[in-house]
Amino acid sequence: MHRVERLLRDEVGSDFCSHAHPAWTFLLPFDGGTVTVTAGDTVRVHNDGVLLPPQSQYRAAADGPHLAVYAHVWSWARPKSARLRTLGARTARRVLDALDVDSGTDLSAAVAELTPLVGQVRPIDSRLAFVIESFPAADRLDVLAADVGLSPSRLRSIAHDEIGAPLTQLRLWSRLARAILWLPYRPTAAAAAAAGFADQAHLTRTARRFLGRTPGELSLQTLAPRPPERRQRTEAFPAG
Repeated sequence: MHRVERLLRDEVGSDFCSHAHPAWTFLLPFDGGTVTVTAGDTVRVHNDGVLLPPQSQYRAAADGPHLAVYAHVWSWARPKSARLRTLGARTARRVLDALDVDSGTDLSAAVAELTPLVGQVRPIDSRLAFVIESFPAADRLDVLAADVGLSPSRLRSIAHDEIGAPLTQLRLWSRLARAILWLPYRPTAAAAAAAGFADQAHLTRTARRFLGRTPGELSLQTLAPRPPERRQRTEAFPAG
């Protein structure tokens, strides 16, 4: 499973409600954009970037285009602090250059730039890794626990110790990631079903909870790749 879960370029004027999720979050303005983040402290950056640890409760607003990068919590070191960090302009520029979403993201280069910022990549318990790799398709955590020879309570304890997030939350996050991948190509209800959600409303609640946005706000314009010759500097699209 990719360590860099999702890259999104967001539209001008984004304004999100307060939310949290189990991933490292990098917010990087580009092309003159500005990002304001409130997570205990309030930080406003123009050329710099912002790094938020997993489970941070935050609100972000953008004046201009920016890139949001979500990196799996289970693939990186657990945060030593819950406070947001400001990344200097040179660091933010190196990360943007490594991601190079216009030309197709080089994940190896991206991981090389992101690793010093969050800590060394380290393996997790192989039984927990198997369970996480089984998301989002798995419905019952007790069945997955039995598959790896653990009781559900022991599996939950390992997840808490090694990742710091509940297994049910990690399953929802992985389903949301899958749904986002489908949104440019299927109706929202079909993307929800393909990702393992009970229905479209379940997907909507999860998107609001983790990203502060509805699936509709993750629009086709935001998500669909565009050929370079049609690109405008303030348009939005992802790679991942």
